[in-house]
Amino acid sequence: MPAFLMLSLAGARLTASARQQPNPASAHTQASVDNRPLPDIPTLLRDSSRNQRALEEIRKLYTCHLSEEEEKTDSRGTVKSRTIKDYDVFYIGDDEVLHLTGKDGKPLTGEEKKKEDERFSKEFDKLKKKQAELASDPKKKAKQQEEEDAEISDFLRAEKFTNPRRVSLNGRDLIAFDFSGNEAYKPKKRIERIIQKLVGEMWVDEKAEQIVRLEAHFVESVKVGAGLLGSLSKGSNLIFEQKQINDEAWLPSYVEIHFSGRVTFVKLKGDTIDRYSDYKKFRVATNMSAAGSN
Repeated sequence: MPAFLMLSLAGARLTASARQQPNPASAHTQASVDNRPLPDIPTLLRDSSRNQRALEEIRKLYTCHLSEEEEKTDSRGTVKSRTIKDYDVFYIGDDEVLHLTGKDGKPLTGEEKKKEDERFSKEFDKLKKKQAELASDPKKKAKQQEEEDAEISDFLRAEKFTNPRRVSLNGRDLIAFDFSGNEAYKPKKRIERIIQKLVGEMWVDEKAEQIVRLEAHFVESVKVGAGLLGSLSKGSNLIFEQKQINDEAWLPSYVEIHFSGRVTFVKLKGDTIDRYSDYKKFRVATNMSAAGSN
């Protein structure tokens, strides 16, 4: 599921990936408790939320590599398909556009590569046109924002945080929180109503005021697109991690999803693991046709 926590629930992009060896950065059991006094928690959460909103804008200035490993199973847990796909990731405004570069460890070649390059170029141009239209139509842009995928900033608004405590994880000083849906918050976006059904744990870097990791699961089933597009079952869960890139921005590095649910009339169960790497600043002058030929 190529997204930066953008669970893609709004678009019902429910995919699954191969089971993996544990991610070293995911071993939260390595965390140790630290009894030093806590910082001012409201300030830490407010600053982390502000920083996250800024990061979601900065992210649009970067390209990166995405390795998407997916495994799809039926309702009985039988594996139906398993694939590994590699993408170059670009942003056009708020939209993510993916350029497929390889499958199962092999680069695309020949006619398959040609077709993908053409598809990518068309999609890229289409999104550029769309962003130009949104820029000239504030009402249409507001509607688009209502329908967009979930971001971490949406999560920070829709949840309440309790039980702050100091922990040391992988040599980094962090503040850990438990979280659950904030009943007092009135959702401004449809996706926030879905997010309010998540509970879990979040780790924040105290010094950088950045979210390092969060784990969450749904406490009840949720419907996507009023149930017409799909649904996620109670217990479906996720892990999200981000790290500092080139001593600059903190950007997503790892997303893991375990789900059971339905897309249209098909029942699915599976796992998704996305790994983001090789972040580079995107230059507007980049020749996309040339980029597509790499």
